[in-house]
Amino acid sequence: MVYKATLIEPSNYFYFLRQLKNLFVWIVIAFLFYKIPLAFIQKYRNRIFIVTLLVQLLVFTPIGTEFNGALWWLYIKWIWTFQPSEFFKLGFIIFMSWWFLKKKKVLATIQWFIWFLVVIWIFFFIFLKIPDLGTLLVLWPVALIMYRYVWWRLTYIVALTVVGLTLWLWIWMQFDYVKKRLEYFINPEVDISWRWVGWQTQQALTAIWWWGILGKWYWKWLQKFWYIPEAQSDFIFAAFSEEIWFLGNSILLTLYFMMAYFFLKQLPHVKNEYMQTLWVWAISLFMIEVFVNIWVNTKILPLTGLTLPFISFWGTALMANFIELVLLYKILTQRNV
Repeated sequence: MVYKATLIEPSNYFYFLRQLKNLFVWIVIAFLFYKIPLAFIQKYRNRIFIVTLLVQLLVFTPIGTEFNGALWWLYIKWIWTFQPSEFFKLGFIIFMSWWFLKKKKVLATIQWFIWFLVVIWIFFFIFLKIPDLGTLLVLWPVALIMYRYVWWRLTYIVALTVVGLTLWLWIWMQFDYVKKRLEYFINPEVDISWRWVGWQTQQALTAIWWWGILGKWYWKWLQKFWYIPEAQSDFIFAAFSEEIWFLGNSILLTLYFMMAYFFLKQLPHVKNEYMQTLWVWAISLFMIEVFVNIWVNTKILPLTGLTLPFISFWGTALMANFIELVLLYKILTQRNV
């Protein structure tokens, strides 16, 4: 018996068509989320956070699924496979918005800031054990932005942050995978033979920087199908840059900034202090995810595994992006409540 190998022609639309299916499902879920009253979110903020935290901890149970050496996923047979960290981020900002407002009068004390660091490190230790550097690199600056927003003394915050980051880096270096990623980030040549973190970043840089003002243009790819790892998700910015470089990236970044500017411009009109604080956190979360993904692609940051909002192919992340957008819109339409 003779078996014939069948060569499947790569398609530019493979992930696009699958994303359309996800898009329909997530729009329906976002619509259902829109029906939840803001008063419900504010009233049950603690319970929402506890639920998202418990769901996140399920990655350490038998239903936790390893992907690329990390326990990122929960696999529920015949139902769903999803990444719980995306829900934890939402629960985190819903809870922390209330916590910061409750402690507003003592934010200026070093005792409270130390307590804040301890609580944050407990959460971050969970993600170090997963490991999930992407979530860590998002939640930490989001928390600092909120500290700056609720309490205005920037110099005091910067001084304490330096101390906190020093201790945080020391904790990071106790984990081998963090040391490896930092080593490959500084010197990618040591990783070329293994084709892992350093090699991946080099391929992304090749895709981004070689193609001039207009790139190679649509369909004229080189790196996307054969060299860039996770071109549909983590390194979507590199794949996009290869085809439509300066022109496409300028349009993409302009759209992100326009959306952030639109929502920030409406901030003074939000009367509810909790919703105003949650508003700032949601915008910060979204924009930091944008910058972390782009900075990883351009080797400003080490590899994290974080997707680009609304662009990457990634079901759970896309759903979380829609929920964040719906939350912002809902607060906007009910800003006088």
